[in-house]
Amino acid sequence: MAQPFKTSAIAVLSHEDGFLTAGEIVERAVQKGLLNRDKMTQAPEGMMSAVLSNNIRQRGAASEFVKLDGRFGLNRAGGGAASDAADLPLSDTAAGQNRKVTGAASEAPDRIHFNGRAGEYSVISELLFCGFDACLTNVDAETDVFAVKDGKCFFLQVKTSAPAGSRCSFFISPGAHKKFGRPGAYYAFVARSGTGNDFLVMPYSEVQKHVESGGIGKMNRKYLAKFVWRDRITLDGADVTRYRRRWPQA
Repeated sequence: MAQPFKTSAIAVLSHEDGFLTAGEIVERAVQKGLLNRDKMTQAPEGMMSAVLSNNIRQRGAASEFVKLDGRFGLNRAGGGAASDAADLPLSDTAAGQNRKVTGAASEAPDRIHFNGRAGEYSVISELLFCGFDACLTNVDAETDVFAVKDGKCFFLQVKTSAPAGSRCSFFISPGAHKKFGRPGAYYAFVARSGTGNDFLVMPYSEVQKHVESGGIGKMNRKYLAKFVWRDRITLDGADVTRYRRRWPQA
């Protein structure tokens, strides 16, 4: 009985940057057809929580899962291997915080949604200042922000991270990236710091070039874009400074 819950949880969490409650995992698994609610126990959320918690308790750092504040995520430290926190984006690791996590490196999932949404609103603010009509999408179907100017439509996926020194890294889901490819698609990389946000706005086609060349590599089944963010911004040695605050042209 435990195996369907475990495998469905892995499938659901592999598409999430953050942590989910057992109930949220069950609901998404049902939506994806991974679990059949009619064939489950009367308390599937409790069963899911028990299965994942037992996995963590029994396997420790080798578990596929981590748990914090009653929520679950994938063990992206690779089964106990120490992760390089400097290379992980803010949405996947704590920035300047040390919190105890069961089964993996320190993370702060309670900040995940706050930081991501704050980055999206900061992009909307910049677009409005540039004369766009911009808003959050009601349903996140690979697009976070929708913008219109002079009758032209633009789609932006927003990634937010806090630089570690001069390095700033962002995870991109391969599946979402593939679906995101369309005319007017842009990635807005938000570098968050105490002195204010900086933005790198790259067309989808440019990001795809770096994926194909290997400049954007893979880590834990996700693309990882690692920038050196100074007066000049480089991606795997390639100068991409020209995209700094380069909002779509109507």
